[in-house]
Amino acid sequence: MAEAEERPETAAPSGETGAPGRRRVTSVVISVVVALVVIGVVLWLTIRPGTPAGDGTTEPSSTPASSSSADPTRDPDATLPPAGSGTGSIGFDDTADVTDAVSLKIESLEAVTGEASQPGEVAGPSVRVTIAFTNSGNEAYSLAGAVANAYYGADLTPAIELAAPGGVRFPEQVAAGETVRGTFIFNIPEDARDAVRITVDYAAAEPAVVFEGAAPR
Repeated sequence: MAEAEERPETAAPSGETGAPGRRRVTSVVISVVVALVVIGVVLWLTIRPGTPAGDGTTEPSSTPASSSSADPTRDPDATLPPAGSGTGSIGFDDTADVTDAVSLKIESLEAVTGEASQPGEVAGPSVRVTIAFTNSGNEAYSLAGAVANAYYGADLTPAIELAAPGGVRFPEQVAAGETVRGTFIFNIPEDARDAVRITVDYAAAEPAVVFEGAAPR
C-alpha cells in the first residue's frame, strides 16, 4: 500500500489570534472610563463653585429649629403686677371664686413672733395668715397641690415661711358643703408691712389668687 500523504497543518490566520482577549480588555477600559466620567459629574454637582458643601442636594427643612427660649420655664410670679399697683390682685377682705362652687378668702392676719423650729427657719417678727376654702357644691374639691406664699416691699421680697406658732397645711380636699383652713406663718419685718402680697396656688393649670394690702404690726 502507498504511504498516506501527509497533509500540512493549516495555521490560523494571524488576525484572529488573541481576538477574545483584546475584546475583554477593551470592555474593561470602556467601563472604567464611563465610571470615571460618572464620578466626575457627581462630584461637580455636589461641590460646584458657589454652592456650600452639603447644600447641593439637601432640601431645606420646613420646620423651624427649636430654641431654648421658645418655650421658657414660666416663673409663677413672673407675670404678677408690681407691688401696690392693685392690678390683678384683690384686697385682704375680698373673696375669690375658684370654681362655681368653691371660693377662698383670708380669714385672719395676725402679728406674731415666729419660732424657728426647723432647719432654715429664722425666728422673729412674723405674720400669721389663715386662709379658708369653702365648697358649696355637691362634690369634693382637691387641694392636694394648694400652697400659699408671701412677699413684701416694693421689690416683692419672698418671705421665709415658718412652722410655728400654729402653722397648719391645707388638707387634701374640701368636701362638699364644708370649709377647710390652712394657717401659714411668714417672716415679714414690721417696717415692711405696708405692702404685703399673699398668693394662693390651688391648681397647677390655674393662675394663683393674689391678695394684697397692709398687714398688722
